[in-house]
Amino acid sequence: MSSRQLVFDLPQRVALNREAFLVAPCNAQAVALIDAFGQWTQPVQWLYGPSGCGKTHLAAVLAAPRRALQLDAADLNAELVAGLVDGSSSADVVIIDRLDDLPEQGEETLFHLLNHARHSNLRVLLSSRQAAAQLSLGLADLMSRLKAVTAIQMQQPDDKLMYGLLDKLFADRQVKIDMRVIDYMVPRIDRDFAAMGALVGALDAAALAAKKPITVPFVAQFLDGYHSHAEA
Repeated sequence: MSSRQLVFDLPQRVALNREAFLVAPCNAQAVALIDAFGQWTQPVQWLYGPSGCGKTHLAAVLAAPRRALQLDAADLNAELVAGLVDGSSSADVVIIDRLDDLPEQGEETLFHLLNHARHSNLRVLLSSRQAAAQLSLGLADLMSRLKAVTAIQMQQPDDKLMYGLLDKLFADRQVKIDMRVIDYMVPRIDRDFAAMGALVGALDAAALAAKKPITVPFVAQFLDGYHSHAEA
């Protein structure tokens, strides 16, 4: 295999599970928001984009050094918000993920939380797959409030980030990889952070079991079986 190294000008940061979060045009604005937490001009911020684009990963980066209350929208409840309002509980930031899955009974609760955040400067980070206009909500006041929140759209990894991620995932496993292998993989695999990690892990395990190096022919054969298994 070629020992030629892949070199990418991608900044890194300590992130979920000590992984490095790579910055590229598809996520740079969202990363800048997380970096500027102390300078947010509005207490409520929002990240949205397709599953696997890194929203949850960035939320973990935000939460790690702070007293964070992090939960799925489906778990939002009136008692939790009441505790924040009356001061019996507190947090540096409230992170609400999967806003698309907010149940009808949680709409008024979220509305009260956003009102409280607005008046008390409580920091809140929302995340969802869709933008406000695409959400199905029955409470008109909540919809109006959400449409007024500054929202940053994230995209699936672009080619530059795909190359950097694959290079890092193999390097984490101490696997020296030929650049041609990554060239082959990029257009043929899902643009999803979690899926890429699972794929590289499975590929490494298969190569070890077969006692073969990870070459383009080996990857081609492996992907045929991997995709077939995933679709079954």
